[in-house]
Order: sequence, then C-alpha cells, then structure tokens
Amino acid sequence: MPLEEDPHDGAMEIEESDIPKLQTDFELVSYTLFYDEFLAFELCCADTDLLQRTWPIVESALEEYGLSCTLDLVKRYMRVSTTKMASDPDFIFTAIDILELLSRSVPADWAIKILDCSCQHDIIKIGNQEDGLCRIFGINKEQFLARRALLMGGVMKGLVDVTDCGIFLKGNTIAVLGSLHGLKMVRRIVEDCIAHDVPPAPRVQRMRKKSQAKKARRIKRTSEVTMNLQALRV
Repeated sequence: MPLEEDPHDGAMEIEESDIPKLQTDFELVSYTLFYDEFLAFELCCADTDLLQRTWPIVESALEEYGLSCTLDLVKRYMRVSTTKMASDPDFIFTAIDILELLSRSVPADWAIKILDCSCQHDIIKIGNQEDGLCRIFGINKEQFLARRALLMGGVMKGLVDVTDCGIFLKGNTIAVLGSLHGLKMVRRIVEDCIAHDVPPAPRVQRMRKKSQAKKARRIKRTSEVTMNLQALRV
C-alpha cells in the first residue's frame, strides 16, 4: 500500500452556531469530520456498511451526554454537536476522538468505551504521514510494507491477549484502546518494529509466557486461600 499523507490531518472543521449563549453559559458547537478521496478508498464497503449499522450505538451513547451526531456516507462526513441538554460542553472533545477512532475502522462498541475515563486510547502513525514513524526515521516503502506485515496475524492477536487492549490496524495507523500500561506496551513494540526493525513475535511470546506464569501463580494463591478458609470452617 502506498505511503500517503494522513487523510485525517486537517480534515476537521469547527462550526459555532449563531445561537445566543444559554443559561449554561456555553454556546452550541458543532464539529464535522470530512473524509477525502483517500479515506473513502480506505473505508471499504464492509467498513461503511458496519459503520452505518452500528451508528445507533454511537447516537445512543452520545445522547446520554447531551450530544447529537450525524453520519452522511454520501458526502463522507460525521458530525457531532452539543445540544441544550449538554451537561458538560467539554464532552464534545471526547466525542471528536470517537469520530476519529470510527474513521480508523474502530468498531462503534469499542470507540464509545473512551467515554469511560478508565479506557485510554492512542493512534500510532506508522506511515509517511506527518509525525509518522516512516517519515521520522526515514523508512522507505518496501521496508514499511515488510515491517508492517510482521505486526499482523498472530502477533496482533498475541498483543491483544497480553495487553487486554483493542488493537486496530488500518492503512498507515494503528488505533489502540485500553489501559495506559497496555497502550505503552503496544506503542513500544510497534515503534521498535517499524522504526528499528525489531521482530515483534519473540517479544510477544515472552510477554505471553510471563503473563501465563503470573496468572498461574495468582490462581495457585487463590486456591490456597480458599483451602485455608475451608479448613478454618471445619
């Protein structure tokens, strides 16, 4: 896949309504995220069909915070707006992040998880776009494609298992959702792979073995505590 400029950069427009300030002392604001031709190509029919089917999940989640949203697949944009019911106008910034995740093919049920402050997210730019790893470290197209392939398949599944994060690779970006610790682990492995050609598979295997050993010790301790409690009851 060619290394393109990130289609998301500069793709957001901000529209402030002419409605006077309400009793809540903040204006109604609308943010629109447009897709250009490259992004429309990246989002295949299956992606857009899924987005359209699951859009009610996004609408319902944002409605709880007094936000409304619109999806237009013909004009290629998503829009989120505050309403008079908005309890906190700053929630629209989280909603913008949700649109960004959706545009990276993150499923709706995952994207709305960031409304819960316990779920963090990270978008790792691995291509030649601005701030992308290939641009920063001078990685050419052939190197990028080869190293990107190392992150796919079993390695990606292994990373999901050991970090308990949702990881979504699409084009020149990887979206990650989960704990802050999990996000840091994923970013470190991705950066080492793309920028420094460090094979991720051996590291993921070591992480998995360490995780399994820790889980076994935890189960053993729990079993011992349970047995001791049972003995005390006797």
